[in-house]
Amino acid sequence: MIVKSGGKKVAAYRDENGEIHKVSAICAHMGCIVHWNSAEETWDCPCHGSRFKPTGEVIAGPAEEPLPKA
Repeated sequence: MIVKSGGKKVAAYRDENGEIHKVSAICAHMGCIVHWNSAEETWDCPCHGSRFKPTGEVIAGPAEEPLPKA
């Protein structure tokens, strides 16, 4: 889910072990807010189609940088 933390938007994901992973919700490509894709379990950017693992690593571009840890 997307939450506010310290005035910033954070993408938070709880894995199967209960660990919470928090990354910036701001896409590294053009600054759009990512959305959770529950079917694929990825963070997807609605603006240009970049896709990220739940922990922020890039799966598909055009983004070349991961979502920074929050």
